[in-house]
Amino acid sequence: MKIIDITGPLANGMWSYGEHFPKLNIKVITGTQEGFGEYSFTSFEGVHALSGTFLETPAHFLGYKNSYLINEVPLKKLFNIDCVVLNVEMNKVDNNGISYVTQGDLQACFNSSVIEKGDAIIVGKGWGDKMWFSKEHFPKSPYFTYEAFMWLLDKQPSIIGSDTSAWDNFSNPSGFFEKFYRQNVLMLAGCMNLKKVTEPRVKLTVLPLNVENSCASPCRAIIVQD
Repeated sequence: MKIIDITGPLANGMWSYGEHFPKLNIKVITGTQEGFGEYSFTSFEGVHALSGTFLETPAHFLGYKNSYLINEVPLKKLFNIDCVVLNVEMNKVDNNGISYVTQGDLQACFNSSVIEKGDAIIVGKGWGDKMWFSKEHFPKSPYFTYEAFMWLLDKQPSIIGSDTSAWDNFSNPSGFFEKFYRQNVLMLAGCMNLKKVTEPRVKLTVLPLNVENSCASPCRAIIVQD
């Protein structure tokens, strides 16, 4: 059995979604307490729902009153679930110099034919591994074509994940997000180490924080393969 942590580290200088989101500032605080002595702890300033590797519910798009929140996702839907990791070859670039994934790229993966209804599908592009501490992680993130993402949705997955931070082409959006969220699929974004997954089918465990009144949460995501 091989355990693969596909979670990116929360660390100062890591990528973010830009100026509309708080800036992460992790710092060690020390002090003295009578009866205890010296103590230390770490402050996580600027952590938000979409920090690092995170799991997201449709409430992000549909609204909090129209969907369910992250602490309402049953653990049985997140623990030891069937998963297929598609590691694609990134060899297509648009006129803006940004890479994209086509339906053909997904189908060319050696294990694309073993996907079953209800699986988690995670698409690896090698992006998170090399760009975690880059300001270009989000604005230059590879994206899916409309046909590619519809192919994923047609598989009726429980979770769609990726090691990228932008899934649509924001300079020319194809508009697949509404169908994605209305299909009630969870989003797992900001993964790493997906190239280490070599088996056609694996098991995935995703553990978001038990936080109230949030559509998403940073999480720990782990893959187990035989």
